[in-house]
Amino acid sequence: MGSSKFGKKRGLKLSLSMFLGLLVTGTLVYFGILYVKADKILHKAYHPVSSTDKKATEDTLMFLIMGLDNNATRNLGSSRTDAMMLVSLNKSTQKMTLCSIPRDSFVQIQSDNYTGMQRIESAYTYGGPKSAMDTVKKLLNIPIHHYIVLNFDSFINVIDALGGIDVDVPKTFDGPLFDTGKKVHFEKGIQHLNGEEALAFSRERKIDNDIMRGFRQQLVLEAVKDKAMHLNAISKYIKIIESLDGQIQMDLDMHQIKTIIQNFLMGKDYEVEQLSFDWRAFSNGGHSMVELYQDSVDYVTHQLRVSLGLEKKDARDDKLFQTNGEYRYKSDYTTATPASEKTADTFSGDGRYIGTEGNTKTGHLPNRKTTTGFYD
Repeated sequence: MGSSKFGKKRGLKLSLSMFLGLLVTGTLVYFGILYVKADKILHKAYHPVSSTDKKATEDTLMFLIMGLDNNATRNLGSSRTDAMMLVSLNKSTQKMTLCSIPRDSFVQIQSDNYTGMQRIESAYTYGGPKSAMDTVKKLLNIPIHHYIVLNFDSFINVIDALGGIDVDVPKTFDGPLFDTGKKVHFEKGIQHLNGEEALAFSRERKIDNDIMRGFRQQLVLEAVKDKAMHLNAISKYIKIIESLDGQIQMDLDMHQIKTIIQNFLMGKDYEVEQLSFDWRAFSNGGHSMVELYQDSVDYVTHQLRVSLGLEKKDARDDKLFQTNGEYRYKSDYTTATPASEKTADTFSGDGRYIGTEGNTKTGHLPNRKTTTGFYD
């Protein structure tokens, strides 16, 4: 009898050892696959530019995240940034600062091929990520340490690979699904969204304006971050990596990504701060433009620099900001009436014109063909 029990115990120990051995081996294989796939895909995505800044401190990072309106399927004549968002991380203050820049913002473009006024969405068209970064840096007087460019495919695929995300929808509305002609219904409150629905939620702006559109994009980014940081299945990470193949462009290599995850993301619970601009809409040569009030730009610049530890808080931080309403660009009302443009103005009073005649002149928009949607 004793010999039989010993045999059973020995068999149990062998089975348990084999199981643990298989489990460890399987885990190592999965990690190996994940690493190889990630290294290959990220190598393809890696596109360093000279515009990125070196970090001032070890505690802060500033990212420019851009979403393109083009991909290999759409194959549009040229690519523009449908979304631009600054993300500042400060692990000392445990604060994440988000700032969306309206895509129609009328700004000075900084590129090797053109320096002049145009909508900020075209900065990428003129000179790829370098021009987009230089334009934002010029506008806001901030350093940018890294950039990431996503197209619509990568946006949809990543969220689907995560198993969808939960978003607290601010208001009820119906929004169009991308390139389908169909609509999706969004109900106020917590709603689970797949990739296509999250894209529709992020892109909608007819129900309000570009500022609220930016806030919706920030809600999606937060939801993606929360879901990604709580994944417990290696297979999902593999799906996420695979979903980015050929659909992303950035200046981050494998080592930098690992360092950022370890130093800035793992175990961190950031307080999220959302910044927005005061602005007005105006027409210019048959195109709708957004003027960011200069005092609002100055205030947002201050807030972003504070988030990076480059400036200290001052009297401006003790009260709610409101623009003085001084504007620089006159409307020719080719796309909207004076009444409708006034409804798209965050300043409630009568603004004061301080610009100069002819300052709305813009340069020719380039038509740059691309098979992937991305530019160098």
